[in-house]
Amino acid sequence: MKTKLALFTLASASLLTAVASIRAEDPVPPTPPVHPPASATAAAKPAGGSGRPGGQRGERLEILKEKLGLTPEQIETIKPILEKDHEKLVALRENAALTREQKGGKMREILKSSLEAIKPILTPEQVGKWKAEMEQRRDGFQERRAGKERK
Repeated sequence: MKTKLALFTLASASLLTAVASIRAEDPVPPTPPVHPPASATAAAKPAGGSGRPGGQRGERLEILKEKLGLTPEQIETIKPILEKDHEKLVALRENAALTREQKGGKMREILKSSLEAIKPILTPEQVGKWKAEMEQRRDGFQERRAGKERK
């Protein structure tokens, strides 16, 4: 019985040693998941990209242009409105005196005034498309928010 136990122990130790040495010779060591460097993510974003939903003024203008089929004249008229709103949103984001809820309320006010300023520039068809897009975004946001609250 002692001999069998000794042979079993010796065989187990040999097997463990062999596995360890084979693993040590593995030409491709496993790599842990790594986030790409900041420069790689910055290069993948469009110019002026913020990584935030809705993006910055350049992204918002491109989205409107793509989704609504804006004319060059409409683009030139809307661009200053979005730039002014961007400045307001940046100042709001940097204001540490306001609570998150206060910032959210003020952000909604800014975006609502933006909508009211842009609406007369658009055709009725473009306004309908924009409202549908905004509803779709709002629904998606509410779904994501509900999912976070469940966790």
